[in-house]
This record gives sequence, C-alpha cells and structure tokens, in this order.
Amino acid sequence: MVVGITLISGCGQPQEDAGRNGACVNEVDWHYPKIASWLSKKEEIIGSGKPYSFVMSAWFTPEEAQDIKSQNPDVRLLAGLTVNWVWDNADWMTFLKTVANYGREEPIEVTESMYLRNPNGERCAFGWASEDWGHEEIYAMDPREPVWIEFITSFYKNVLAQPQHDGIIIDMVTERSWCPEAISDDEWIAATKSIMADMEQPNKEDKLVIFNSGRDLSEIDEYAEFMDGYLMENLLGSWGADYDTALEAANGTYIVIYAVDTDDTGYQDLKRMRLGLTLSLLNDNTYFTYDFGPRDHGQAWWFTEYDADLGDPLSEYYKDNEAYWREFENGVVISSPYSDVTISFDEEYTDLTTNAKSKLFTVEKGDGRLFIRYVGQD
Repeated sequence: MVVGITLISGCGQPQEDAGRNGACVNEVDWHYPKIASWLSKKEEIIGSGKPYSFVMSAWFTPEEAQDIKSQNPDVRLLAGLTVNWVWDNADWMTFLKTVANYGREEPIEVTESMYLRNPNGERCAFGWASEDWGHEEIYAMDPREPVWIEFITSFYKNVLAQPQHDGIIIDMVTERSWCPEAISDDEWIAATKSIMADMEQPNKEDKLVIFNSGRDLSEIDEYAEFMDGYLMENLLGSWGADYDTALEAANGTYIVIYAVDTDDTGYQDLKRMRLGLTLSLLNDNTYFTYDFGPRDHGQAWWFTEYDADLGDPLSEYYKDNEAYWREFENGVVISSPYSDVTISFDEEYTDLTTNAKSKLFTVEKGDGRLFIRYVGQD
C-alpha cells in the first residue's frame, strides 16, 4: 500500500527526449548498462544508492522521486497498475481508489457490477490466489462497463498529472478474454483499446507508456499504437521468450525491457543473468532487470557487472565465432547463447566477472561477459 499520497497539479517544462514524446523527461545522457526495476521495491532502490535508469512502480511520492533521482538524474520513473483487472487485496484496492478518486466531487466505488462474470455468475478469476505465496485472487473487470472505464481512466489521469512521473505502466495486458463465455477475444480487445484511447486524452505531455507484454510483443501487438515500449517478463525462463526473439524485438522502435528472473525460485542463475545483461547491451533501446520473478518482483539486486564503465558504444553489434559482440569506448561486450567461444584480444582486458586480466578468454554457452581494457602500471 502507498501511504501519505500527495498529488501535485501540473508538469515541469517539456524537454527533448529520444522517444516519441519527451515531456517531463530530462534529456538523457545514457550510462551503459541501463538497469531497470519492474514493480520496484522503492525502499530498496533508494537504500541501494545505485544509479538505476528506469524504475517502474505503482506510485512515487515527490520525496521518493527526489531520492531516486539523486542517484541518477536521468532516471525515468513510471507509475501505474491496471486497466481491466483488480487484485483482491485490501491495501492495493485502497490505493487504487484513493488515486482514482482524487479531485472528484463524487467518489466512485468499485462495485460488483464492474466485475466480469461467468454465465454462472461467478467473478472471472486469473488464478493468482495462493496460500503458499500469501496472494489473494486477481479478477477481471468488464472493460465495457462505463463506470469502471470512468474510474480507471480517472486513476491514470491523476498518475499522469504528477510531475515526478515520467510516464505510466500497465501490467498484465492481454489479447485473450479471461472469460470467453462472457466476452469474446475480439470484444475484449476492442473494449480494452477503447479504454487505452480514453487514457491518451489526459496524456497531454506525451509521457511514456510501457506495457507488460508477458512473453513478447506478439502477446499484445493489437495494442501497439498505444505504447512506447514493453517489458518481456520471465525472459530466458521457463515460459518467457528465448534469446533470438528478444534480440529481434530490439529491431523495432519500441523501448524494450528485458526482464530476466529466477523463475520464482530465489536461486540466482548468474550465467542467465549475464546472458540477459549482455543481450541488453547489444542495442540502445533496451534495458535490463533481474529479480525474483512474477510472484515477487522488484528486488534491488545489484551485480558487479552493473558497475561497468563501458563508455559510449562505438558501433552496432555484430556476430563472430557464434557469439554477439559490441565494442564500447572502454571495452567489449560478448554475449554467447549458443556455444562455448574462445576470445583472443590483441591487448590485455579485464573480465569484470572474474577480475582476471588476459588476452585470452573463454565465454561459456549461455553466458555473457563484459571485458574492460586493462591499463597496466608503467
């Protein structure tokens, strides 16, 4: 739950940005790697003191935004929740209603008439409830219901109005109806599009809009016109997209967040982490995050490789010896999804993972490495 919510009217002066918009976003001087946090644990982010580039959560108070931006003035802060579902959690619901009803003379309550229902009258459930995880159920809302539409668009209007927010996020966007007996896929898509179109009206500053695609863009491409980018959840995991799909995703104009995780196990597979990180460094429109997984996002885990001082990229990536390479001012990034590769440099480099200094290295299959040019003592 977000407590002590302070809503502020207005927006800062528009600034130029690399995306389609740029309002209320500082002109960015990117640091590589570009580390993101999805559904972040804000207190951990602030406590880490680390320079995150992209932080996404339900809300940021002005004080939280100031603390996070003190660690990286160019960080983008995006906030939001949902357009067609609710979580049956008391604190979550209180937050949703508090923001949605701010400034309204007649508050809107979340009523039973807003829920999408099966023919037998039961709410359409996502299947999120779990005693093991302590999670309540998530229910679909009827995207055709006028009062729900007014309520959720009011929520995003107030999120967008906050000058500390550089954009919005929408979680669990789908093209499939949760209840085909109650609403077809086509009707679900059409109604969801209508809500998203309504949400564009209060976005007068053209702030960023990022969706959680689930696996990949093919899961949400019906809504492509309404977003600036998307997050690929569980990338390289048990149900997420594979390496080739993720690499291809960067060919478009969207911002893409590669969200690799532990498959909800808590076991940090550092090879998978590095493979995803180096994949994100092959292009400029990609960010990287690594956390526990869909059941518990947003840990402020920070790895040695995140502190790399790569400088600016010197070229586009290329493929050599079954690995993907990209050269930077201060080093080379190598991502090797397919096989072990032997790397031979003309000069000495430092492997940031092992701190080994050499001209000869091996990058194992399914791993990636960041090599920094080694300057020895005279």
